[in-house]
Amino acid sequence: MAGNRAQPAYDAIGIRVGNIMVRPTLTVSPEYSSNIFADPDISRSDLAVGITPAITAAIVAPGASLSLYGEAKFRRYARYSSQDDEQYRIELNGSTELPGDFTLQTGLSWGETTAARGTVGNDLTVGDPLKQRDLRTRVALRKNFNRLYAGASFSATRSTYGDVQLGNGAAIDQSFRNGQQAGGEVSLGYEMSPLLAVEAQARYEIYDYRDARPLSNRDAKGYSLAAGLRYQITQLLLAQFNVGLREHDFDNPLFARIRGVSLSGRLRWYPTPLISLRADLDQSTTTSALDQVSAVTVTDLKAGVDYEYRRNILLTLESGISFEDYGEIGATAKRFSVTGRTEWKINRWLRLGGYASFNSRTGASSMLIRGYSSVQTGVRISFAV
Repeated sequence: MAGNRAQPAYDAIGIRVGNIMVRPTLTVSPEYSSNIFADPDISRSDLAVGITPAITAAIVAPGASLSLYGEAKFRRYARYSSQDDEQYRIELNGSTELPGDFTLQTGLSWGETTAARGTVGNDLTVGDPLKQRDLRTRVALRKNFNRLYAGASFSATRSTYGDVQLGNGAAIDQSFRNGQQAGGEVSLGYEMSPLLAVEAQARYEIYDYRDARPLSNRDAKGYSLAAGLRYQITQLLLAQFNVGLREHDFDNPLFARIRGVSLSGRLRWYPTPLISLRADLDQSTTTSALDQVSAVTVTDLKAGVDYEYRRNILLTLESGISFEDYGEIGATAKRFSVTGRTEWKINRWLRLGGYASFNSRTGASSMLIRGYSSVQTGVRISFAV
């Protein structure tokens, strides 16, 4: 499968420590952005250099696996040093097969990231980078009963945001976004044939924010019910689509209830060993960087294609469109992106790559939500053991 196939002549060997395989990497990435503040009026461009050390450690045994991944990214700008940032991420994932045809999957992660400007996560065009820290956990269990299968999962996230410093001693408070989110999901499916299955899902979520202000607190409960189809021909084609209803109820009576259609979908198609096609449809309800907004409903549609040229060169084209609904302030926006990437595996320890992308935001119907456009391009030099 293009981009994911094992290639012994070009894949890093790694370091074996007992039954643990360790794979360290170091990536250097010079980058250019035409509009680093995502400002609709004044486009300020700059060059930056990112340095990303990362390490993966994995244990694979019959019926079980455990992996640990960690990375740190340091970015430095040539002109606007106030936008320099550091980002960190660590993830632990495991899976095992249990007696009775059960499968258990678990995950735990922590990250300190910079919320990208011009998105729902960061609508601010001024100040230092907006820092976000997330602690996430997930547990999922699946059981097969011949042609019937059932699953249940639980996930929780704790998020904290740093205030945005303006450089003059003032700051934009983001503490109203701090809080916890927890939810559970149950699913049930039936294989009508070896190729076709029908599925149903139900999800319940609790949003608990640490905003002490009674007029702006966004504590809420979310519900969704959906049903759909899954069509799969071996591992070469997977098509899945679910549709249903969703609801987001605020404890604060000043905020209107959010209701709508729930959509999700997934497509994976491998027409040849050298070509991979994929598409994803997803919806989420999240908070905004603006305290005038109770919640934002985001519908994402992404598509991409990978092509292996001469085995060791991977060409990728990706595009995405997001529809943002800002509820009570009557604002909507549309984000569009297209990105081209290339990766050249020179040998086991050295890879070169490059990318170019265009991002835009249009249709903003409020002064609070402003459109913009930007171009980013860069190269990547990766060293692996």
